[in-house]
Amino acid sequence: MIFPDPLRAKMFEDTYKSGHLTRYVCEFDFIPNILPDLYIKGEIDDYIMTHPIEWKVVLLKKGVNSDFGMDDISVEKVEKKDEENFIYIFPKPKETPNCFYAILIIDKDKKWKYFTLELDYGSSSVFKDGGGIICGQKGVDHINYSRRCKENLDEFLKKVKEIRENKPGNLVDDFSNIDFKKAQEMGCGIF
Repeated sequence: MIFPDPLRAKMFEDTYKSGHLTRYVCEFDFIPNILPDLYIKGEIDDYIMTHPIEWKVVLLKKGVNSDFGMDDISVEKVEKKDEENFIYIFPKPKETPNCFYAILIIDKDKKWKYFTLELDYGSSSVFKDGGGIICGQKGVDHINYSRRCKENLDEFLKKVKEIRENKPGNLVDDFSNIDFKKAQEMGCGIF
């Protein structure tokens, strides 16, 4: 399901104007929109794409500082037959909807896709085995794939592959793993 979000677009714009990049805007705008655009245009290279400390230089040229430790993000580039994959491992999220992991996939036609494993409504508390929800991004629009995933990079990458191949997956409507008492305490309305 795609959630068009003009308010997010305005918030992203306001964040850059303020001169302070938050973790949220980094994960949901800078990485999935600005970095691949600059990369495809040839304005940045593999080194900058895979070294978050270098992103600060890109941001400073735009008059923006980071409000969190970008050097705590690790990135690995994996070349595939017809695409480049950039896999992001973030510090463990403490707030929803920050991410555990993300993958940016750039195909041979220079189109890109972005998938995240988000801490969703305090998933570490609500879901007994931790983890979160797999989502995606298209511009500023949020795509919720409604797939649960443990905090495990290999499982995340496997489930992203299944989504791309349109295979059915572990949907959120499998409520057997939810701690309902904690969900109610957190104010999750559907419980």
